[in-house]
Amino acid sequence: MYCRFIVDCYYLQPRMGSSSSVSVFTEELLDEYTTLTYLTRGEILTLYKTCNALGLNEMGNLDKRYPVVDIEDCFPQIKCNPFKDRIFRVFSSRKDGQMSFEDMLDLYSVMSHKCPDKVKAAWAFRIFDYDEDDALGEEDLMIVIDTLTKSETTGNDIDKESKKHIIKILLEELDLQHNGFINLLEFQHAIGKIPEFAHSFSFRF
Repeated sequence: MYCRFIVDCYYLQPRMGSSSSVSVFTEELLDEYTTLTYLTRGEILTLYKTCNALGLNEMGNLDKRYPVVDIEDCFPQIKCNPFKDRIFRVFSSRKDGQMSFEDMLDLYSVMSHKCPDKVKAAWAFRIFDYDEDDALGEEDLMIVIDTLTKSETTGNDIDKESKKHIIKILLEELDLQHNGFINLLEFQHAIGKIPEFAHSFSFRF
């Protein structure tokens, strides 16, 4: 689980899902979650109650993992997101197509309006990094554009040449080292110039 200090300093350290197992949701644990995330007690309890109401927590078993299809059905904020598959991949602590309650806490903490923009940008970078090589190259950007623009109803997708032109412009603007890809610092620098990013990379409880 993220400590705020660790998140602010390093952004992508091991998260809650990799901590020692916990099977009982106690007042002390609630206090710990409140300290170590960007969520309020009320938000944590709302998330917990939602999971319990839908049978996800199996009588308070915080270690149990659930298929992402069940999580998707429970949380419309994720279901409607075009990057939901990558979100599940990135925030699943075991990368096994499943998530635990603590994985969900990690996700909702990052998506909180109180989470710093640089932390949000670091996670957005990981979501967009489809080949997971710690850089956004042309193939990553092509998939991002496809994900944002693909229409299953109208078929008005952007043609390949137009996508290549968009990628060329993005690299010219964001690739400050001129090495053919965008690294994390370059991405964060660019995101810092987009005021609406924090709002678009947030969930409402």
